[in-house]
Amino acid sequence: MDAANHLHHPPAGSPIPPGLLSGFARREVVRGCLLATPASARDQVFVVESGRLRVYLAGENRELSLSFLGPGDIYTTHTPTYVAAVADSVLNVIDTPTFARRLASDPSITPVMMRVLGRLLANAVHLIEDLAFREVPARLARFLLGLAERRGQPTDDGWLIPLDLGTEDIASLLGSTRQTVSSLLNQWEREGLLQRHGRRSLRVRSLAVLAEYCPESVGQPTERPAPRG
Repeated sequence: MDAANHLHHPPAGSPIPPGLLSGFARREVVRGCLLATPASARDQVFVVESGRLRVYLAGENRELSLSFLGPGDIYTTHTPTYVAAVADSVLNVIDTPTFARRLASDPSITPVMMRVLGRLLANAVHLIEDLAFREVPARLARFLLGLAERRGQPTDDGWLIPLDLGTEDIASLLGSTRQTVSSLLNQWEREGLLQRHGRRSLRVRSLAVLAEYCPESVGQPTERPAPRG
């Protein structure tokens, strides 16, 4: 389950509103490039054209991912987070004061901004809840249930879940380690709960059994037979 060109594609960004990129400068960044830090003096807004970026917090010995940005997403360097490219990417960049004037005059931009900020806030709240109240198996179960709810496909023998994230990226999102997440996935595979389906997806045999690892989970899709024909 490599991180290759990663992402559980934050549901790919909405189409960029017509005319949004007027005045933006196009910038190419390579994988590993650090675009922003909490102490950065740069104050810019960027729209992701292609590639993948990670938004995260970092301490002396630990990093916690808040979100991954994909094509169509808008973000700003003026936040107390780190932003790094996890794949070669193309961005459209503009300084924040100019963008603020654009935002005031073009309301079509607001929904795109709110979608990204809403996802970041939700991810941050979930991360806090997980670290405070859930052990790693419950965090991983809830993560997989969320993927099943958003992107899962019912089949004759379970649910097929796209999984473009690498194990290390999942661990970072869950506030855990790569070794712990990998061990859990291997354990659940041995127990027959899930099966690796190619390199970028998992088949979960039973969402109800998976939910037993996280009994407080709500909103997971109801088990139902796969459509035939």
